[in-house]
Amino acid sequence: GCCGGYYGAKVWHSTDKYRRVIYRCNKKYAHKGKPCSTRHLTEEEIKQIFVKALNSLMEVKENVIAELRALIDSVCQTGELVEEHGRVEQELTLLTERLEKLIRENARVAQDQTTYLKQENEIRALYLEKQGALEKLDKQIAERESKRNILEGMIQVVCGINGEQVAFDEELWGGLLDHIVVKEDGAVVVVFKGGIETAIEG
Repeated sequence: GCCGGYYGAKVWHSTDKYRRVIYRCNKKYAHKGKPCSTRHLTEEEIKQIFVKALNSLMEVKENVIAELRALIDSVCQTGELVEEHGRVEQELTLLTERLEKLIRENARVAQDQTTYLKQENEIRALYLEKQGALEKLDKQIAERESKRNILEGMIQVVCGINGEQVAFDEELWGGLLDHIVVKEDGAVVVVFKGGIETAIEG
């Protein structure tokens, strides 16, 4: 909705023959006296909006595929992150070895415990820091690989569509759609996976 709320299914006339399911902003009445003015949509309208947007997408099919491939090349590369991951893993191994050596040395030779504990704590703190960096890299690599899979899946789906789509297709809906934005003036923007947007007039 115009307030930033998500749409949800609501049942009208739930007990009589005029019963129907509509979708409207979940925050429509969140602000007393100022209901969200964005229009509601029926399931059929949502399906038609998707079909229209999909046909607009198919008119520039080759451009869409090229754009998705360019996105994969620019934001889904993991080479540098994997290299950095390897470096941090090596640093963690070296820190483990340093700590083990320090502990062995302390058990073997009498030394000032204040100095020893200071060194041990420094190594442990550095180890935790590197471990945090490794976890962050793991997350970044997983995110990029996930995005690559989504975009490659979308390319596959788009390549498999031939000609104009007349009927709503649930598989295409699930394979291509990210979300739909309904604006205050009634216009609708269909956002496909990969961030490609198509505006549909209300």
